[in-house]
Amino acid sequence: MKKHLGVAAALAEARRQQRCAYGSDATLRKAFSRRVRNGELISPFRNVFIERDVWNQLSNCERTRYATRTLSILHDHWVFAGLTAADIHGLDHSWRLHNGSVQIVDGKRSGFISQQRIERLYKATVPTVSVGGMIVTDVVCTVIDCCLALPFDQALPIVDSALRNGLTIETLQARCLSLTDGRDDMNRLLKYADARSENGGESWVRAMIVTMGFAQPELQVEFENPDNPYQRYRVDFLWRIHDGRIIVLEFDGTRKYVDPNMTNGRAIRQIVEQQLERDRVLRQAGATTIVHCFLDEVPTQLFDKLKAAGVPWIGRPFS
Repeated sequence: MKKHLGVAAALAEARRQQRCAYGSDATLRKAFSRRVRNGELISPFRNVFIERDVWNQLSNCERTRYATRTLSILHDHWVFAGLTAADIHGLDHSWRLHNGSVQIVDGKRSGFISQQRIERLYKATVPTVSVGGMIVTDVVCTVIDCCLALPFDQALPIVDSALRNGLTIETLQARCLSLTDGRDDMNRLLKYADARSENGGESWVRAMIVTMGFAQPELQVEFENPDNPYQRYRVDFLWRIHDGRIIVLEFDGTRKYVDPNMTNGRAIRQIVEQQLERDRVLRQAGATTIVHCFLDEVPTQLFDKLKAAGVPWIGRPFS
């Protein structure tokens, strides 16, 4: 299709700002729409456009942020909420939760937003902040809204992430006092929340450990290398058994072996050898049993591994 200078300029500006483009007048909107029909562009929302190859390279979370930055320009009165606000605040959560929708606050239950994939959260009043030029529910409100809408294993990573970023349990508890529904669910989440969890994956695994009925592990415990007191290893999860045994669980995401940002150019064989050396040092430092778990082994194979290792099973807490 013939190059359109207005479209090209708008797309270039959008790329610089890490968002989608939009048509500022009827002529430009028609030019964008022709390119959508031609397959060159994608339009995830009305008057929101992006190159197909760029969109396909974005993660689900990045797609939400790109679209939301554009929607905040087109609708500067919108307040983004829920999972959309969690994305903007940078809170860890599973990309699988995204369904292509954007969540906004509706304080009146009046009017009609004639767009697909706009989900409205009805609230009379809501505390807001500006993040990167976008108006969103504040982080406390965002965490609570997400946790009340999600199952325990998907909500815990969001709470842990907020705590790592400086939010306190006391602040969340204080805001929860005003809840008419869901206070028990929030209190249960806060009972298990822990800022020491280093990422969303570890938080999710810990939530599954709890849900499956195993005793809560200690997090990020350090071991000193007996041969080198200046070298320390931190393990993801640890249980101290009454008979003196120490059981360690390491959550090994597959990215560790294939993502160049994590491998630092090392060959897989070298990474595996370093893992074996790490395990040897941990055993020398007192770890009795070391269990390794990959993402696709949760929950079934992880349950079997923890039972075989002798991790105390205390019964399912939410049944």
